Amino acid sequence: MTFDFDSGLRNRLDSLLRRCIECGLCLPHCATYLATGNEVDSPRGRLLLIGDLISAGAGGVEDETFTALSRCLGCRSCETACPSGVPSELLDRGRELARREHPIRSFISPERLTQLAVIGDFAESLAWSVAGPSWRSRLGASLPPVGRLVRLLGSRPSAADHDTELCELLDALTGLETVIRPLPCPAAELGTLTLLEGCANRSFLPGPQRRLKALLEAAGWRVECPGNQDCCGALDDHAGRSARAEVRRATTREALAGSLGRSGRLVVEAAGCGLTMTDALATEDVTVVDALVVLAEGGLPPLRPVPLRVVYHDPCHARHGQGIVTEPRALLDRIPELERVETEEAEVCCGSGGGYALEHPDLSEVMGRRKVSMLVQTGAELIVTSNPGCLGQIRDGLLAVQDDRLVLPLSDLIWYAAQTDSPGC
Repeated sequence: MTFDFDSGLRNRLDSLLRRCIECGLCLPHCATYLATGNEVDSPRGRLLLIGDLISAGAGGVEDETFTALSRCLGCRSCETACPSGVPSELLDRGRELARREHPIRSFISPERLTQLAVIGDFAESLAWSVAGPSWRSRLGASLPPVGRLVRLLGSRPSAADHDTELCELLDALTGLETVIRPLPCPAAELGTLTLLEGCANRSFLPGPQRRLKALLEAAGWRVECPGNQDCCGALDDHAGRSARAEVRRATTREALAGSLGRSGRLVVEAAGCGLTMTDALATEDVTVVDALVVLAEGGLPPLRPVPLRVVYHDPCHARHGQGIVTEPRALLDRIPELERVETEEAEVCCGSGGGYALEHPDLSEVMGRRKVSMLVQTGAELIVTSNPGCLGQIRDGLLAVQDDRLVLPLSDLIWYAAQTDSPGC
């Protein structure tokens, strides 16, 4: 196999590679290296492979090189850990080359997500009826084709759609008896926000998205959610379909344009969407902000005591891609009687990576099990996160080891804490 670099790209990549001092400090932060112990699956190893690509020029390149580059999650934890400031752009470029040579042939697309959500609910009910509550561990041990389908079923993002279902789940943990009421009226109007639906949140997590909107409105924001939104393009980017991704982004920008002209602020739930849309709207007078950052800025309704031990899982594209670390924890700290605990390897990816599990299902599962093990060791009664892929990955890891701990969107826990006896609007 051959690959040819133009001179400008070759010089830029070579200049960036020279920053790496091969110190290895990135290794303990890399999920793939921790899963395999293989230097090739580390940032340092992949940078050496990219150096070989540059040196080879139009010469032969082994398929194994592209396989190793494709195994990078793109989580950016190595960039955060690097003392020399080697940018993740290098590994991003490596993954792009791998995708170009070996595109992911995925049946998952934004158009199919709603159908997959419905099919997934039905399939899980069927699996439960056949194998009982331990369906994931029992059926997941089947021959690889069946086992991998069961793994995909377990890893789909899922959370309570109806408010009563969410309250019943959390009441069982807290001992509270929640009477659901409209959230209290805001003390002041803060302005207008434009909400990006996000294809995964819209399809798999409509209940959490509706409750987030109610929280933002109770905080004093007028929330607009324009119709005809397409995907941000991240799913197609992961699969190496860059042209299709750009078409989707253009459609979404057009759908949001009127509302963004009024608000100037795009709010996103999924960290990957936030990172993608920040780049997509970089030339426009628009601020892209994570929903949890908006909530942490203030203006929340009064929060009641929630006596739970809770651990937060950081989505990589929030922690490493956007520097969102303190805000989710600050939100948890505002809930009376809640004990927030921290996990080991908080900076390490859970192994979700968008469509990564479709290309590397076994490796993704190993990384998910490791992450769940770390979260469970905290003794937390509840796990919360803020990205649909992470939610599904952690959910699957818990199901696989038959741990009945809940994993929920953090915004759902905030909504639950905001249920008070105050009259609604």
